[in-house]
Amino acid sequence: MTPRPLRPARWLTAAAAAVLALTTACSAGASAADAEYYLDLSDDPMAASTAELTTVDGDAWTFADVADDRLTLLFFGYTSCPDVCPMTMADIDLALDQAGETAEEFDVVMVSTDPARDTDEQLRTWLDRFDPAFQGVRGDVDTTVEAAADYGIAIEAPQETEGEYLVTHGGRIVVLLPTGEAAGMFDEGTEADQIAELLPTLRDDLL
Repeated sequence: MTPRPLRPARWLTAAAAAVLALTTACSAGASAADAEYYLDLSDDPMAASTAELTTVDGDAWTFADVADDRLTLLFFGYTSCPDVCPMTMADIDLALDQAGETAEEFDVVMVSTDPARDTDEQLRTWLDRFDPAFQGVRGDVDTTVEAAADYGIAIEAPQETEGEYLVTHGGRIVVLLPTGEAAGMFDEGTEADQIAELLPTLRDDLL
């Protein structure tokens, strides 16, 4: 796998980019069990969802189809989200940049929670703003809700109320094993440096 270029994502603010420039190598001694922002499920991983979705390239995809030699960071979100989704993806991208060579052991998959509006092209273009290696996956909304629930993520089918289009979704980042099982979750709002600090430990403990 080609190493990731060390560069800030387009969504990052100038301040976040400055943090990236000043960041030194992360400690590999962080403990997953002790991190308050991480739910460690490694002793009893959640079973892989059996929901059947489709990649933005039109290929059939299930959660058991994640890379068999890497961990996967999974997020449920949508491209027109004004805040949580772009910030979460930017934090993931920045964390992988901070992690250096450790990033080669991780893939990133985003499942659209708004599949009616997130076309394949829209989802692919949006993810490219962060990293072209990020994979986009979508399916019908009922299957998506089911898949999220399988990993303990609460989302609801989009609703239009009084002219407003509402998409409700959880903000956790799920860490998937090569089997598609969930070995842990980063809490919503976990910052890039916190994610980056834990990535070497997750790699060493789970691969």
